[in-house]
This record gives sequence, C-alpha cells and structure tokens, in this order.
Amino acid sequence: MAHSKRNTSLPHFTSYERSLLRNNWGTKRSVIGRDSFLPFASCKLCLQPARTPVSCANNGDLFCRECAINDLLAQRQEIKRLERERDDAKKRLAEDDQRNLEKARKDEVADFELVSMGLEEGEAPVQNGNGNGNGKKLKTDETKSALPSFWVPSLTPSTDANEIAANKTVKLAPVCPGSSETETHSYSLKGLVEVHFTEEKATDGTVSRICPSCKKNLSNGLKAMLTKPCGHVICSPCVSKFMTPNDTPDPHASKEEQEAHSRILCYVCETDLTEVGEKKKSKKKDKEGIKPGLVAISSEGTGFAGGGGNVGTKSGVAFQC
Repeated sequence: MAHSKRNTSLPHFTSYERSLLRNNWGTKRSVIGRDSFLPFASCKLCLQPARTPVSCANNGDLFCRECAINDLLAQRQEIKRLERERDDAKKRLAEDDQRNLEKARKDEVADFELVSMGLEEGEAPVQNGNGNGNGKKLKTDETKSALPSFWVPSLTPSTDANEIAANKTVKLAPVCPGSSETETHSYSLKGLVEVHFTEEKATDGTVSRICPSCKKNLSNGLKAMLTKPCGHVICSPCVSKFMTPNDTPDPHASKEEQEAHSRILCYVCETDLTEVGEKKKSKKKDKEGIKPGLVAISSEGTGFAGGGGNVGTKSGVAFQC
C-alpha cells in the first residue's frame, strides 16, 4: 500500500511552493493603480488640493506654501540635531583616545621603574614570606580566551555607538519631499516658485484650472509646463506652438537678431524665459534668484501603461535554501 509523500521530499519546487516563494520572500513590487493617484495640482505633503501653491524649481513638485515652510523648518531642525550629535560623538571619541594615551604612558613609566629597580616587566617585589619565591604575579588574563565567544549573548562583540555617530554623513540641505529614493534633489525657500493658475468657474460653482491659451482643463493626462520665475501654468502643446521658436535663425543675421529670434517669452505676461548662458551667469545672482526657464509640473500619471511609472516596492529577506 502506497503512502503519500511529504511536501518537502521532492527534489524540485512545486507550484504551491513557488507561490509561497513569491508571496512571502524577497522584494515585492506592484504598480500603483489609478485610484491611488493624486489629482492634478495636489500638494505632495498634505495630499490635498494645493492652497497658495508653490513649486520646486528643479522638478516641478507642487506644495502648499504653508506645508513647504513647515517641512523646511522641520528638516533644518533635524539637520542641526544630527550635526550636534556628530560633534558630541567626535568629542567623546577624542576624550577616549586621550584617556587611552594617558593610560599607555603611565604603563610605560611603571614598566621603566620596574626595570630600573632590577626587576623584569610583570614581576613585583615580595612584601612578605607568603609569596611564591620569585615574586611573579599570577596572570589571570593569560587563562582567558583572546576572542570572546560570540554565540554567548553577554560576550557578543558590539560596535561603538560614538564611532557610528561620528562617521554618519549628515545631509547639508533639505531634500525635496517629491523626489524619489534613487534621484533626490534639494530645495530651499528662495528656490520656490509661486504658481499662478488660470481658473475658470463652472455653472455648478466648481473651479477648474485651465490653460490660458487653449482653455483646456489641466489634468494628469495633459502635460503642463511651469514658467520660471513668473509662475504661470501653460499646457505643453501650447508652449511648443506659441512660445518656443519653430524655425532656425538666419545665419546671416546679426547676433542681436539671432538672440531676439531664440528668445522665449511667457504667453501670459511676456516675461523673458530664455535660459542664461554660462558666460553671462554671476555667482551672486545664481544663489539669490531663480533661473529663468520652463519646467514640467510633475504628475502621477493616468493609469494607462505609458501614463506613469509609479511602482510600490516592499523589501524583504531573500529566500535561501
């Protein structure tokens, strides 16, 4: 009479075991669905429609002005706290090194005094008749093991917390909350662009944000561009049609005419958005002001395959057999 085999006795994985491997071990990834996407012009911090919206000048991430200021203050305080911890850890390490040097110096002086008295290092003079004859100290350290038994909890080797804190790298600038883990960028209060949407009130009382040129509703499906530093929002097709030059400048024209032909002006206020060349830049202006130009407002996609790349990742322990 045959008997059933155990599930673990086969030389290969069964379909059920492979499903357990996918569900319980390793890193799991899943594409975020459309229901989890933020609507257009939502704050990346409070996840609500942005009030008094401001944008990161580097990546076009939208925030409420109040949320952005609170986040900047919180990150600044955290940076100062980490810097204080690192400085205190370095001071404690320096004190420990100085203490070890003093102890080593005292040991050298004691050994020198023993040698000058005619005794070998590690020997001590006999005070009474109860000694062992030659006055040698019993070295209990030699009977102990040189290395601790790492499998015993009380003897497990541990790292110095001060050394870890002293070697920890501290970020020097606040990180934008809209940046990903792989591609981080910094932002500051001076680098925030005030966003001015063109709003249209519908008959039912709802307010929608539209493109000032084509009057289309701005959404995650329509790519929107932000003008810097004036902060107007225009859809990408209108930017390519009405703001950027479509033809090449005349090579026989003068330098001033070529520069005027390649200029980019805002559709709403006609502010010059042409990026400044490297030779015309000044270090003081780059630090104080916002560089003119265009930046795409970040959106989370539409839910279609090519509309966004938002993927949720959960890291886990890899399976080992």
